[in-house]
Amino acid sequence: MRRTTLKQRVASGAVVVSCGLLAGLALAPPAAAARYGVSAPLESAVRMSDGTTLAADVYHPTDARTGRPASGRFPVILSMTPYGKRSSVTTGSSGAGLGGDGYYPYLIEHGYLNVVVDVRGTGASGGSFGLFDARERRDGVELAGWAARLPHSTGRVGMAGCSYLGLNQIFTAGAAGRGSPVRAIAPCAAGIDLYRDLAFSGGIPNVEFAATWLALRGTMVVSDPGDAAGPRGPVSRGERFAGLDAGLYTEVSLGGARAFDSRFWRERAPATYLARVVRNRVPALLLSGWFDVYQRGVVLDYATLQNAYAAMHRASGRPALLGPMAAAVRPTGRYQAVIGPWFHNSTGYGQRVQDLLLRWFDRWLRGVRNGVDRTSRPLHAFELRGGRWIDAGAYPLPPARAHRLWLGGGRTGTAPASLNDGSLAARRAHTGATDAIAWTNATSPCNRNSDQWNTGLGAYVTGVAGLPGSPCWTDDSSSQAGALTYTSAQMHRAMTLAGPSGVSLQVRTTSRDAEIAVSMEDVGPDGSSYPLTGGALLGSNRTLDVRRSWRGPGGGLILPYHPYTRAARRDLVPGRWARLDVEVLPTFARIGPGHRLRVTVATGATHLQPSVVQLGGLAGGRYEVDRAGSYVQLPLADPHALATSPVAW
Repeated sequence: MRRTTLKQRVASGAVVVSCGLLAGLALAPPAAAARYGVSAPLESAVRMSDGTTLAADVYHPTDARTGRPASGRFPVILSMTPYGKRSSVTTGSSGAGLGGDGYYPYLIEHGYLNVVVDVRGTGASGGSFGLFDARERRDGVELAGWAARLPHSTGRVGMAGCSYLGLNQIFTAGAAGRGSPVRAIAPCAAGIDLYRDLAFSGGIPNVEFAATWLALRGTMVVSDPGDAAGPRGPVSRGERFAGLDAGLYTEVSLGGARAFDSRFWRERAPATYLARVVRNRVPALLLSGWFDVYQRGVVLDYATLQNAYAAMHRASGRPALLGPMAAAVRPTGRYQAVIGPWFHNSTGYGQRVQDLLLRWFDRWLRGVRNGVDRTSRPLHAFELRGGRWIDAGAYPLPPARAHRLWLGGGRTGTAPASLNDGSLAARRAHTGATDAIAWTNATSPCNRNSDQWNTGLGAYVTGVAGLPGSPCWTDDSSSQAGALTYTSAQMHRAMTLAGPSGVSLQVRTTSRDAEIAVSMEDVGPDGSSYPLTGGALLGSNRTLDVRRSWRGPGGGLILPYHPYTRAARRDLVPGRWARLDVEVLPTFARIGPGHRLRVTVATGATHLQPSVVQLGGLAGGRYEVDRAGSYVQLPLADPHALATSPVAW
């Protein structure tokens, strides 16, 4: 990281946003000169308490002149991957000379041991894959203990990695106990709730991510050349994975237990373990992006960790663990979040991440007083369309006030392809005004959802190759055809949309269920429609958990929380009005003078596909939206009230 002028930050930020990804990575030069070389991987077989052997690669610092193992003792960076410890994802996806997701030569060169382990049932490790089950969580604790006892280890262990590797850091740190050698984690691209963040949206299956996950499974099936299972290992493993997948997707399709927020998902929700991470005194650095598949979860992780720390230290107010941060909560630098203009696959890319990790682990594993934790504003977020980073403490951001805009009539002339071209206004519409839309389960694929939910693979490839990004990332106008749109008047002054939003619709249907997909856009003076964020809800999942829902200043609902359990499910009654509160994922974006805010209501999204059981309640449905009873609740802040960061994160 380095300090920059405001002019440099704005210029570099504009490039990042226009490309969607990687242009700002050169802003963080190396923090210190490398002192060591990097050894070849030394493979080890690690025996777990149940007798299963896991395969680990250990990388050592070497003498830069002789190439021999360096003398001294070093902290350990541990990563647990299901994608193959020597795959290109693990060893080469972070950029030239920077390793990948799990292998960190930059850290090794600065005096760290690096251990990369194949998760149970993947790569060269034995046992059966359990997708973050209790046995895998126990493996993390035992592996940390083993790594702490390695020759030349100081006994202090940190964990790093993205996505799957980020999630299992939270599980391990939560299960490790106060006496564990795990002293710091840096979960990258990891959320708070696999059911809500990833597998489903509004209770509707996320089929695009499911397809991406199946493709990733290919790297989990193929064993390393030294696999002790022999030639039949990959075949039998593939059969096991196919059985696991078939069981899960059949259950979801037919409305079984895992189609709902059941015990299976709760046991795998980081939310269940975050307070334990704090009780175990493990600091955490969270990294994510506003276009990540975990867009929803990272800010909730941050707030939960801060609330847990405040509760443990008996801060006044005793905040609700899974609620918004209370005004009395004093943020701690032990729990920080960096959220940039990145898709999932690019969050861990480049030199900037290596420098962040080095500073973080130097502080907590070496005890270096480098000031990384000396901050009262540990939330570092990039302002989309504003071209700057801001530093904040509480979340939601205190300067953001909840504004209610009501759905109104049209035509405004701003969305000619939409069904209604309606308006958004501060005043409520006249009673009896409605807009109609038929269920189609379809929308234009030209929107950011298409890339966001395949983990941003296209964005990653084009960014690394230096190619221009897709125009669909910055203009989703085509997705408004056949949808209902509601567009505000032009902004007289800039405002920043800062946090989660709620869209509350009064709906009457001809069917016993409804599929609602909402998106928010920044409409420019030229008519382009920049996608900001979105959300979805299946009408039968409309039950609201008031205790877990978030309300902004003034009492407006900004994060409606739905249980998504079988017991909470309620069919709609055809012909009867019902309120559908849609959770819109958090974002942080500047809406400039002369721009407009738009809410688009559709009956389908590119990444979502209702299950067979759900389709039965949706087929043939026609919906009416009562404008007089429908509104959007927005947390809006004056950009000048937000602290511009002196650091290009």
